[in-house]
Amino acid sequence: MSFADQLEGFLHSEGIPPVAFVLAFAAGAGHAVMPGHGKSLAAAYLVGERGRVRDAAWLGGSVAVMHTLSVLVVAVAWTFLSLSNVVRMEQLTGFLQLIGGLLVVATGVWLGWRRRYRGHGHGHGHGHGHSRPGLVLLGVSGGLTPSPSAFLVLVAGLFLGRGGFALLLVITFGVGMAVVLFGVGLLAVAGSNVVVRGGRWHHVLYVATRVAPLLAAAGITLAGVVMTAYAVAQLL
Repeated sequence: MSFADQLEGFLHSEGIPPVAFVLAFAAGAGHAVMPGHGKSLAAAYLVGERGRVRDAAWLGGSVAVMHTLSVLVVAVAWTFLSLSNVVRMEQLTGFLQLIGGLLVVATGVWLGWRRRYRGHGHGHGHGHGHSRPGLVLLGVSGGLTPSPSAFLVLVAGLFLGRGGFALLLVITFGVGMAVVLFGVGLLAVAGSNVVVRGGRWHHVLYVATRVAPLLAAAGITLAGVVMTAYAVAQLL
């Protein structure tokens, strides 16, 4: 029995079973472990930009919030606005993936431009006091495409008149995603900090810290191009 089937069963039951939230959290964490959601891109960004713990928390949280919003908007439109009569789910997913890919490309280009701008002697801080645009773009991109399981659970809840319960399950699903992505971010931040405190390998590590942001920008841009091309191929 799939995750969606199990949670739909809980939607038919009396009250609000606590085990449903445990299952939703575990499913969200497992979903985040699967390919996608920008885990490698997030790690590259945090290493390249020498991110801090709060950056990792922001990235994980923004993916979870965006995923919850995307599931909610699509499910409501699908249920009450007859979106299913206008576009097939495969097409809608393809369009969302295309937008996500373009956002990733924009992130990579922005990072490269920012590094080049700094390289000419402008802007010396890392901007830790601001919500970095790159984090926003990656967060939106990672959570833009809704999970089919979470989507089905919310649609079923809306049809059964238990939309509030179903929405809580979808939010819990997103929290599970956020915890995994935050963990990935912490590992990336910890690795970056080790590089900065290089000891006797200081010169080599200094070069690495100079090159890492450029590699991160190039890698993110390339990944975005691949994601965009894949989405276009799916749509065609």
